[in-house]
Amino acid sequence: MEGSAYIAMTGLLAASKRLDVTANNLANASTTGYKAERAAFRAVPFFYQGQPNRVDVVAQKNGMDLQQGAIQQTGRPLDIALNGPGFFVVQSQGGVKSYTRAGNLNLSAQGMLINANGQAVLGVGGSPIYVPSGASVRVTSNGTVSAIPNTPNARAASVGQILVVNPLSASIQPQGNNLFAPNPGQKVSIKGIAAQIVPGALEGSNVNPVNSMIHMISASRLFQWETQAVQTISTDQKDANSIPSNL
Repeated sequence: MEGSAYIAMTGLLAASKRLDVTANNLANASTTGYKAERAAFRAVPFFYQGQPNRVDVVAQKNGMDLQQGAIQQTGRPLDIALNGPGFFVVQSQGGVKSYTRAGNLNLSAQGMLINANGQAVLGVGGSPIYVPSGASVRVTSNGTVSAIPNTPNARAASVGQILVVNPLSASIQPQGNNLFAPNPGQKVSIKGIAAQIVPGALEGSNVNPVNSMIHMISASRLFQWETQAVQTISTDQKDANSIPSNL
């Protein structure tokens, strides 16, 4: 591929990725605990015979905006929000651990505390938390989960404490489904004191719909310009190849 066409194509791919990331952020503007992603790129210079030849655009791992979203009271006992830095730790049936800010929790048929994806919410010590059948649930600001039997004069009994950790942002990456996972081949580094839990509340998405719409328009225009550039270069090359070589 000719150098000019290759440069235009890398620009087109970058514009396409930026458009996809912005569209995904907009789609999650009302998703509980969602953290906006940022398309990331770097310029890679190429040299020919020791001289600068061209600069290509290369996509990098998406960046993360970990700014806290607005906390809204819901009054639902199984809704919890994090005020400050940190994540809940959840675990799939296969034992894979992930991190999330989404605190819209439920109870499974077995009484296990789960997130919206059906993953177990882990407690301090790394084990799932179970609530006895028929009991109501109360969560305190330090993450203590208490079960209150549905009987007269029943007293609340602690059944676990929700684990909240504060991993270094550089050691995790977006996984999809509102989850974060450790970077491949790396161990998650934990720092400092984690956030405090706000019972009966949910953290909203940190996506700003107005700003995201502006970014969407900008990304759409950039994509159109890059597409036109690729088409123009392709046409010019065809015209150049059609010129007889004996002229």
